[in-house]
Amino acid sequence: GGSEDRGGGGGAGGLLYATSYSVSTGSAITVTVGAGGTGSNFFVVGGSGGNSVFGAITAIGGGGGGTGNSQSGASGGSGGGMGASTSGTYGNGTSGQGERGGTGYYGNTYPSGGGGGANGSGGDYSGNHAGDGGQGLQVSITGTAVYYAGGGGGAAADGSSAEQGAGGLGGGGKGGVGTGDATSGTANTGGGGGAVGQREVGVAGN
Repeated sequence: GGSEDRGGGGGAGGLLYATSYSVSTGSAITVTVGAGGTGSNFFVVGGSGGNSVFGAITAIGGGGGGTGNSQSGASGGSGGGMGASTSGTYGNGTSGQGERGGTGYYGNTYPSGGGGGANGSGGDYSGNHAGDGGQGLQVSITGTAVYYAGGGGGAAADGSSAEQGAGGLGGGGKGGVGTGDATSGTANTGGGGGAVGQREVGVAGN
């Protein structure tokens, strides 16, 4: 989930892709679909997503976005982005599942970092532009190539030149400017939620 008030974008859920998986007749396989992380309130790190499980395969839930009061983005399948803070940092991803979040900056329009994706780190801030969510990975689970597990975009607090981060390809939600415009990650993609720039409830990952 994305954080609010200069918050960082939510990291995408970890992505593991098996082209074959042995299943014995009559055997039971545990299947768990991890819940999306909840968006946070003022200066609280965004909620991390739940793990998804298929038998012996466990994909780690994405890390929640960091905050503007120097609380770092959470680590997870992919890491949450850094808020626009003075001493926080981004969350790390899990090797083989996702990448780290991006960095933010305390000043100007207070741009935050984007959440990490399955196939790309979360974007670092650049000038007044908040970091974009990291790119997801294209796989053919359904028989058609689709991108999954894109990171959530970072936010910018205010100012006419402020630019929010885009959601990462693969269901990542976009970040917002001020109190508006942020979106949740797209359901059933593992995408991270976008961050909110000012005091408003952050949005959820999926």
